[in-house]
Amino acid sequence: MTEQPSRALGAILAGGQSSRFGSDKSAAEWQGASLLSHSVRALFDECDEVVVCGGSHEDIPQSAVRLQDIPERGLGPLGGLCAALAHARDRGFDAVLSVPVDAHPVPDGLLERLAGSGPAALHRHWLFGFWPSDLAGALEEHLKAGSRSVLSWIEACGARMVEYTGREIVNVNTPSALEALERMSALGAAADVYGAYELCFEDGRVGEAARIVPVEVPVAIEYNGIGYAVMMATPTDLEDFVTGFSLSEGLASRNQIGEVSLFETGGGWIARANLPASSVPRVAERARSRVSESGCGICGIDSIAAALSPLQPVAAQPRADHAAVHRALSAMRSHQELGRATGAAHAAAFCSFDGEIMLLREDVGRHNALDKLIGALDRQGIDHEQGFVLLSARCSQELVEKTVRCGIPMLVTISAPSTLAIQRAREGRLTLITLARSDTALVMNDPHGLFPPSRRSAKG
Repeated sequence: MTEQPSRALGAILAGGQSSRFGSDKSAAEWQGASLLSHSVRALFDECDEVVVCGGSHEDIPQSAVRLQDIPERGLGPLGGLCAALAHARDRGFDAVLSVPVDAHPVPDGLLERLAGSGPAALHRHWLFGFWPSDLAGALEEHLKAGSRSVLSWIEACGARMVEYTGREIVNVNTPSALEALERMSALGAAADVYGAYELCFEDGRVGEAARIVPVEVPVAIEYNGIGYAVMMATPTDLEDFVTGFSLSEGLASRNQIGEVSLFETGGGWIARANLPASSVPRVAERARSRVSESGCGICGIDSIAAALSPLQPVAAQPRADHAAVHRALSAMRSHQELGRATGAAHAAAFCSFDGEIMLLREDVGRHNALDKLIGALDRQGIDHEQGFVLLSARCSQELVEKTVRCGIPMLVTISAPSTLAIQRAREGRLTLITLARSDTALVMNDPHGLFPPSRRSAKG
């Protein structure tokens, strides 16, 4: 276990007015309380004292102290962090735990995640940081030298970058992002909000967006102590899901299924139920012989760890631009012979980096269509790394994994992703574009900076 500092000061980097948000974000309300109140509450759960750095919101709850930036105002979040470090140094605190006021929800156990030898920050969310108080003088000198970038400070002080795999953190930079956060909260465990960039095909501009995404996790089902299957599901109403799955599989009749017990573990859920003794031989036989009947590649895996096995990141880098993606989208329909005739078939296309459709395969199953395309690429000797895949389907975790494992560097889908699809794309360094329509698309993962925002965030 990571050694914890004996005294930690919590620091909320509150900033000031935001041109994109239109007002002080500290005062904006989520779940009936200000963003500042949520941040203060989260830090008081972990720290001995809490300070608010910058901002103009008058209501500071729970006796938090407001600090002015050091060495002067207007230096961005690092000015607030510098004030917190000086306060911590002068009052005998070992370290500062910092959080931005406009990023929520604050991860649980943040201090334990970040504490350790030297400074640390969350990967992709640099203002969630752990900073030993003896860095106060170094940060002040860094700012006096004219450096205001958070990344420049992270590099200068040698901070560790800590991966975070918990619930997605939403940067509340616009009212629409706050609205998405509120709607997500109402949906509970069924949905999450991911930051994305909206790509406009007409002029190529890229702007910030927040997208509500359905949660997808592996659910391992066990009957009478026998592992039967791992299914990908949204983790709500799981008792109903297991009961209905048991009935639809013909494993039991109504009123024969015992109480469903649920356990959250290892990135998914384990669901356990007891069936009548007469069902056990059939369960045991099916558990031994079950194959991927749905074509998703998950059914029959009796281990959540196996369902989330590590992905080898894609080595190739895509070279397509917004015009190439739009060109492929516009041409795809003319290649879908089965789809046009039936209205009931998915298509998977392999496109060159300039948007030409080189190969397309169709099937009633989206996973099957992609498998057919991958097989055709191999049989025809087409280099998987020299293009991208375009799918007429929802972006699920399985489709992402298939693309990554074949070394294809970019995936474009016409419908929305799941949370697990985004997470696996990040793990596999796959450029992921979803909700691709005639006018816009959402860039959900862009590890190579292929689609840089037209308007950079003020942070960092």
